[in-house]
Amino acid sequence: GGNAVEESYTDFAIAISPEAMEGLTVGYASSDNQTGVQIDQKKTTMYAKYAVGAFTVGVQSSEKDDTTANSDQESLAYGITYAVNDDISVGYSYHEVEFEAGASLVDQTSTGIQASYTMGGMTLAGASNDVENIAGDSARDTEGYEFTLSFAF
Repeated sequence: GGNAVEESYTDFAIAISPEAMEGLTVGYASSDNQTGVQIDQKKTTMYAKYAVGAFTVGVQSSEKDDTTANSDQESLAYGITYAVNDDISVGYSYHEVEFEAGASLVDQTSTGIQASYTMGGMTLAGASNDVENIAGDSARDTEGYEFTLSFAF
């Protein structure tokens, strides 16, 4: 009908693990969404992960561009894990979301520390996570802790 709004989207993603550099994986993804006559949203993300010896390191950068005023976002995340031995591993992660300057929002930051111990079919794991300025609101912070004990039969 006369009031119909045309919508369209295009998504694309690729990941490569080159044989010449064992342990490396890189990827890129893009999305373009037209959800109305004047609303267009483009998202992109790229990442790299590299595993060498007992270490695995990863980094990801993402961006959202929106025609709606003050809706753009950029994010950067990275993490590192270390396998102490076959049974114990530890890790650290960080993630920051930056909101568009005119949005009167502050940057959201998240950090986490993780550890796990595996013996036979049993795994004991724990994590401590902290998020500040949830969704850009400086009054919203949270902390979380998780402990799990799992058995494989």
